[in-house]
Amino acid sequence: MKASDYIAKKLSTYTNYAFTGQGGSVVHILDSLSKVKKINILPSQNEQGASLAADAFYRASGKIGVVVATSGPGILNTLQGMACSYYDSIPAFYLSGAPVTSGIKKNKNLRQLGFQEMEVMDIVKSMTKYSTRITNVKDLRYEIEKAIFYSLEGRPGPVLIDLPDDVQRQEVNEKKLRPFIPKINLIKPNKKIINKLESLVSKSKRPVVVIGNGVKISKTNEKFYKIIKKYKIPFATTWATTDLFDISDKLNIGSFGVYATRHGNFSIQNSDLLIILGSRMNGTQIGTASKFAVNAKKVLVDIDKFELNEENKVKIDCKINLDLTNFVKIFDKVSKKMNIEKNWYKAISYWKNKYPTVKKEYFNEKQHANPYVFFNELSKLVKKDDVIIPDASANLVWCYQAFKPKKGQNIFTALNHSPMGYSIAAAIGAAVSLNSKKEIIAIIGDGSVQMNIQEIENIKNYNLPIKIFIIDNKGYGMVKQTIDTWLNKNYVGCDKGSGLSIPNFLKVFKSYGIKTTEVRNNSELRRKIKSTLSHKGPMMCNIKISPNARIIPKLKPGYPLHDMLPSLPEEETSQQMKIFSKNENK
Repeated sequence: MKASDYIAKKLSTYTNYAFTGQGGSVVHILDSLSKVKKINILPSQNEQGASLAADAFYRASGKIGVVVATSGPGILNTLQGMACSYYDSIPAFYLSGAPVTSGIKKNKNLRQLGFQEMEVMDIVKSMTKYSTRITNVKDLRYEIEKAIFYSLEGRPGPVLIDLPDDVQRQEVNEKKLRPFIPKINLIKPNKKIINKLESLVSKSKRPVVVIGNGVKISKTNEKFYKIIKKYKIPFATTWATTDLFDISDKLNIGSFGVYATRHGNFSIQNSDLLIILGSRMNGTQIGTASKFAVNAKKVLVDIDKFELNEENKVKIDCKINLDLTNFVKIFDKVSKKMNIEKNWYKAISYWKNKYPTVKKEYFNEKQHANPYVFFNELSKLVKKDDVIIPDASANLVWCYQAFKPKKGQNIFTALNHSPMGYSIAAAIGAAVSLNSKKEIIAIIGDGSVQMNIQEIENIKNYNLPIKIFIIDNKGYGMVKQTIDTWLNKNYVGCDKGSGLSIPNFLKVFKSYGIKTTEVRNNSELRRKIKSTLSHKGPMMCNIKISPNARIIPKLKPGYPLHDMLPSLPEEETSQQMKIFSKNENK
């Protein structure tokens, strides 16, 4: 058996799709993959698109995404998607072609020997869990099984195997290939730490459970929710987990952070205990660390021990290094000691009603469509099992602030790396993984479309049921808002007046053969969103919003989460932060 045939056969046991580029050092791999009936090959227009599609393929289907790219420029193009997968803990398997072994340099000081030769392992070291180069065909089974194991175990992430062209062509005896036998190290709970957790829980009157991405990765959301519901514990979702629960749930306080909601932030800031499940609590969630939930004891449960080191400067009172699948029973046991005061529920309900994100005056806007109204309307019209993929920057924030998720929907994007241009390429991976059984909705800013616009040719070519909504504000709105705050509106490279030109996307998409429509104001929103969603096949809807549309509310750097811009009257903010002070003083 040729080595590349073995690789193709082996990969078919893990997935049914390969997202690829093309090039001289992967022709044998692609030839072999094309002969395996269990694997579909989807060639990208640019290898970056392949890597983003593979990332979304896993998020939509739970099957590992496979990326094949040629040496040098081919594999270099895939780094965008690789980074998305690494920072969001998404499994992915990368196979990079390399020059023949005689064309691979031995001396590290030599810049390059073979054509398109590149030190791939050095380049991807900081964004893969494991990477290696195979120069002996006898190692094929061992290295593939090892890479797949590392990609999926513990905290998941991408892996890479670099394979010289001549090794791909060698003969291999499948029966003589050695297997990889993993050593699994189980993390056991520390009784002393669990006793500390019980003590903190028993003293708490205003707890909040923070549901982080680790809950989604470990597939423990239903188990944790069952406990939360049984003991009536208020919970907050991070952006990664907003789709796991219905927003109308009375226990769901919603999102919190720099670009979140006032009601969510008031709840977090007034809590006395945060039980954080699988969330690294980055800067966009906590704001200024020294001002984050200062009256709350904090418990962090994470499978990654390095996340417990407090590098974000948030003091953790109880650190639990444990897989969430093993923490569920402990959580159930300690939650029995909850003694939540009734006023806590009333306060959460009060804040949700008093500080809605989508305000009534937004509906009165006449000249443009309002982004908050758009996401509000979109959330009413999409179905319970649809896949919604926002992109980066302002449209991402507006989505997570205003979109009202229904349980069962799959809402995701590349949250931690967050590259512009993710959603169009990612929508392809989601669409093929689901075999067109669900509607795929990609939402992207006009400034981001150009990053991967070439991939809409694949959307048209495969007639994928992807609906693309472009938030058209004639430039980089979120960057302009940052410049407003810090640099007195001295815009540089973010709109037409400062040197950035945005094309006419109605003409561009039509030239690709994709049906288009445009929304010019609020009165057209519902009708045109509805017609776009009901169209069979791909379609683009351009949403014209004001170039001056801004994220509201938003935290100013250095301020505590409960004091967002535009600022509330000082007396009102102070009042919301003193609701429980009288009871505590007693």
